[in-house]
Amino acid sequence: MIISRVSLPKTLELAHQKIIDQDKILAQKDAEILKKTLLIELLEERYRLAMARRFGRSADSFLRPDQTHLFDEAELAALNPEEPEIPPEADLIVVEAHQRKKLPRKSRQLPEGLETVTVIHELPASELVGPNGEQYVVIGQEISEKLDVVPMDVRIIRHICLKYAVKKQEELGVKTAPMPAQIIPRGMASPGLLAHIAQAKYEYHLPLYRQEQIWAGLDIRLPRNIMCQWMMAFGGAVSELLDYLLEDMKLEHYLHADETHVTLLNDPHKKPDNPSHRGFMWVYANKVGVRYDYRSSREGKHPAEMLENFTGHLQVDGYTGYNLVSSTGRVIEVGCMAHVRRKFTDVQKSAGKKTKTPVADHVVNLIAKLYQIEKMAKQDNLSQDEIYKIRQEKSKPLLDKLISYIKEQAPKAPPTSTIGKALQYAINHWVPVYRYIDDGKLDIDNNAAERCMKPFAVGRKNWMFCGNVRGAQAAANILSLIESAKLHDLKIFDYLSYVFEEIPKATTPKQIEALLPKYVAANRPEFKKQVQTQLELKIQTPEN
Repeated sequence: MIISRVSLPKTLELAHQKIIDQDKILAQKDAEILKKTLLIELLEERYRLAMARRFGRSADSFLRPDQTHLFDEAELAALNPEEPEIPPEADLIVVEAHQRKKLPRKSRQLPEGLETVTVIHELPASELVGPNGEQYVVIGQEISEKLDVVPMDVRIIRHICLKYAVKKQEELGVKTAPMPAQIIPRGMASPGLLAHIAQAKYEYHLPLYRQEQIWAGLDIRLPRNIMCQWMMAFGGAVSELLDYLLEDMKLEHYLHADETHVTLLNDPHKKPDNPSHRGFMWVYANKVGVRYDYRSSREGKHPAEMLENFTGHLQVDGYTGYNLVSSTGRVIEVGCMAHVRRKFTDVQKSAGKKTKTPVADHVVNLIAKLYQIEKMAKQDNLSQDEIYKIRQEKSKPLLDKLISYIKEQAPKAPPTSTIGKALQYAINHWVPVYRYIDDGKLDIDNNAAERCMKPFAVGRKNWMFCGNVRGAQAAANILSLIESAKLHDLKIFDYLSYVFEEIPKATTPKQIEALLPKYVAANRPEFKKQVQTQLELKIQTPEN
């Protein structure tokens, strides 16, 4: 057997030096192992979070199945031994017991306002005579209702413009009755057809090629390229109306804003080596209306341009692109508590079922109590002044407690970890997030804008992309009308038909402004409720 000999140091000093060198090498290797271990843990967190986002619940609320409380008191005390003991009733959210509502006996009651066709079933006269000539008379009735459907009622509206002339006096010329102004003068589409196509695509997310197939099933040829041209035509026709809408929204001095990406195929901004361009759809919303706006990028100059003369509060999600708006001094930025909470619920989801996350649990629980205060204020229908007072009394102490805890835990967490990023995000955005308690009209989060962005995001999964800039702008305009009409409880089809019919006739600012959803809801109640029409038919049982 061959034994390799290691050269040993000849002196004690060389031996010490070799030990020191070996310690340095071991320390370097330990550092590398630690670095790789942290990287593995980080990648595992990201993997679990990605799986949770793909297959798990999308809601921010999160509760582990093995938890009887929202966080482990013993472990929390170990993480923060100087924090005074908190009474259990102060940190646990009590949900009032509730019972499932009993369904009414007639659980399939049909909605009111539908056209009702009454069918009366009668016995033949021969069966109304008794054995000795007695006469049967009506003493009551049994009623059962069936929900019926009539396929799409398609019709042709033929416009005949009469011509007039004076006989034997051609010099007086010919007069022709004018056609009413049309949103698409030379097209065959009526306001009702345009409203139907727009509603199907932008409210029900039905792409034009599918609509083309549906029309073909009715033996009507409506090519998708023609419908696309119609969409762009009336999308541009209502742009002036939407300018009035945005100005009306600014009068509230409070807006929500958000943005999301959209793919364009033919765009002048696309790169030569890329067949498409990534643009962005911006949205501005409040209780007056919803205004979408397509832009080619996510730069802050776009919201600054849209909100050039806006003064008041702008609630956003923390994206730095809005800093250009708030830097003017005319706009006060308000943050979003939901985004702060989302970072910590991501920590819970990325940790897995067997790993405890007491810090994230504690933060999520405190934020839940803030939302509970907002929920109670909404249920009690409190005024803005009352909301301000209850926030100062109840929300402010919770917020102070929350940020103190976050700042205390931040140095203890690795900066690149999910919990470290969540803590730092909350610290960086705390000033605008905290600002909602200073005014009763402000919301705790920016969910109003995110709810408005959801219809666009759902539709994007179906129609995938916009063909060009005009198509994206048309989509923004039509979505603005639809989502604004929803805010005022208008029937979408009726409202769009009305706008498409009246917008060509509106020539003054007052006439254009009268088409805004707010004023239509106030002046045209028929667009908010259905008029019930009843027809009656008599059906007699045939003689045997």
